[in-house]
Amino acid sequence: MSQTSLLKLSSHRAAGKPERLLRSAVTAFSAIARPTRRETAQLDDLAVPLLGSVSDETLRFAAATLSDSPYAPPTLVRRLCDMSVDICAPLLMRSPVLNGIDLIALIGRHGLPHARAIAARKELDPRIVRLIASLGAFEQDHTPDKADVTRDRLLTMMRSASETTGPVKVPEPRLRWEERPDGYRKLRSTALAGVPTLFQIALADALEITLDTARTLFGGDDMSPLIVALRALDLSEEQAFLICQCAGSSRASDARAVRRFIDAFQSITDAQADAVVAAWRNRPAAARSSHNANEFRASSG
Repeated sequence: MSQTSLLKLSSHRAAGKPERLLRSAVTAFSAIARPTRRETAQLDDLAVPLLGSVSDETLRFAAATLSDSPYAPPTLVRRLCDMSVDICAPLLMRSPVLNGIDLIALIGRHGLPHARAIAARKELDPRIVRLIASLGAFEQDHTPDKADVTRDRLLTMMRSASETTGPVKVPEPRLRWEERPDGYRKLRSTALAGVPTLFQIALADALEITLDTARTLFGGDDMSPLIVALRALDLSEEQAFLICQCAGSSRASDARAVRRFIDAFQSITDAQADAVVAAWRNRPAAARSSHNANEFRASSG
């Protein structure tokens, strides 16, 4: 995509199509391997005025698309990061454009919600970690994980939750990990946070797939893609079940449902799960939305 192509996109502005224009501009920019300064400035000039005229879904698309790019326009990134955490979480958790001063300023302006997302960044400056901890963003959890938790205990936990009566106040997302969480603890914490984007980003990082691919694992009632993904991460049955119950689209309601989950999880071999995840990593972007569980069925046939 050339500079001229980016400029041509501005012709849509007069047609009153800010949603299409912003998506097209961000997509075109992300397709450039090494954007020039002029191309970066063009996207800034084009996109920033549109931010107040598009839907939250389009803003989330822009934030997710630009989250991994070291060339993303700084002004656009910072404007997106000043929005609610459900929009800008990918940028807060991953964007290389944000430096330490940016992160501290964002925490100062937006408090705990942004701080908790920033806490998920890799190689975070220890001083920023201490700042986030001082705000109470880390909930210390010293209870050891128990790989031998039985089905009955899982069902008891589920029944206790389902029998709770009265209005339920939804808490703010709270990430339950210490300063250096392992892979399972990060997945569990983001699943329990109740913000789908946080879990999808953590899963994408764990599997080394794109965020768009991770999102397609949650497209419907079919849980098999998520089960395959968790199987590839070498989790225990209990760990995978807990994450599926928190982050998946369906809930097990009785012992038979728990048994079906465990049977499905155990039926997938390490080699099959690894082959499916490898296919997700190598798929062209246009084909990812149709992956579903076909890769697993093909590998096990």
